[in-house]
Amino acid sequence: MWTQDFARVLKGSGLRRVELATLYGVSRQTIHYWVTVAPPREGSYLERMARVITAALLHAITKKILPFGAVSEDVRARRITAMSRTLQSLKPAAK
Repeated sequence: MWTQDFARVLKGSGLRRVELATLYGVSRQTIHYWVTVAPPREGSYLERMARVITAALLHAITKKILPFGAVSEDVRARRITAMSRTLQSLKPAAK
């Protein structure tokens, strides 16, 4: 199920993979791995955090916060930074 939700975030958020990496607190290569090879190992801390962040991003898509629309790169970068601080402060999902 997480992989389907993650695919919806990839498609509906309008975010670049490097931006997603910032939001998830991982490298761009990790995002690429999740897309092309396999999701995070089930039950791991990373997988539990990814679930919470994915749910938050899906909520942002539903509330029309994402995609950003036409904004300058500077504004976009500031929004990503602010979102990253918020998402990284979330608690991981329960095991």
